Amino acid sequence: MMMNRRVFSTALLAGAAAAVAPTALAHAPEAGKRAQSGFYRFKLGTIEVTVVSDGTLAFPAETLWGDRAEDARGLLTSTFHTPRPVGLQINTVLVNTGDKLVLIDAGCGVDKFQNTTGGLLGNLAAAGYAPGDIDIVLFTHFHFDHLWGISDGKNASLLFPSAEFVASEAEFAFWSDPELPSKVSAKQQPVVTQTNLKLASPRLRQIKAGAEVVPGVTTFDTAGHTPGHISVHISSGSEEMLLTGDVVVDSEVSFLHPEWLFGFDIDVPMGTKARMAFLDRAAADKALVSSYHLPFPGFGHVVREGSAYRWLPADWQWTTAPQRGFRAA
Repeated sequence: MMMNRRVFSTALLAGAAAAVAPTALAHAPEAGKRAQSGFYRFKLGTIEVTVVSDGTLAFPAETLWGDRAEDARGLLTSTFHTPRPVGLQINTVLVNTGDKLVLIDAGCGVDKFQNTTGGLLGNLAAAGYAPGDIDIVLFTHFHFDHLWGISDGKNASLLFPSAEFVASEAEFAFWSDPELPSKVSAKQQPVVTQTNLKLASPRLRQIKAGAEVVPGVTTFDTAGHTPGHISVHISSGSEEMLLTGDVVVDSEVSFLHPEWLFGFDIDVPMGTKARMAFLDRAAADKALVSSYHLPFPGFGHVVREGSAYRWLPADWQWTTAPQRGFRAA
């Protein structure tokens, strides 16, 4: 029986696809099992900065913004962000000054709060560092997703054997208070936090906001989210960067509506004031900003937009050339 040209071509293509498909599919599942490396490195003047992911968290909009939850979901939907639940990154930052390795915040740890966290040590290794390399762990504050990553899964032993821990005096005083469980809600999980603080205490250096931790790394007061919350200014030569801690947590809501309450703020009026002041400073200075919870790797700039602000992610740098903020003349 004669086969016309079209039928022959169709059969030939189908046969070729069948021959190729099993080989391609056999490799795809294995590739999908390999986690992507969660670090990003660049230079700020002579300082090397590496953002190292600990993973992600997710919360209902009600937890984050209370009675503004429905408004927040509408805003997130309109900007193509997932509103149910709302995802937050955990972007720790490793600062290599040449003399010291300073890790700013330590993530949440493995399966301690949500099972999407705990990637810090693996991503540190991918970036070329071991826990024993870290000289200092600087805490912006002691919430679970910033502190708990210093210890093992049972909160029984420390994971950074040589590190000095540094935090503000006010922060330590608040979270180490024996009466703390009666002062904060259960969602703050104060007992686990206090367990980790007991581990860290023998190596903990307490500072005041405004203190220089090492040359080029200086803290400044952004209390409100917690009583001793600090943010960090990193500078090298003419280059500078501001690290937010938890002053802002979402790339839309925190900028377009910084006046809205944030559900994890312990002092809501003070937290709102600190957020506005931080955004004012970042916009006025045109400084590069690093954010702990914004989409990885969490670097960008803040610009004014009417009475609000807008987040502009920085371009991805494929080399370790200096990353520059814009400055007014």
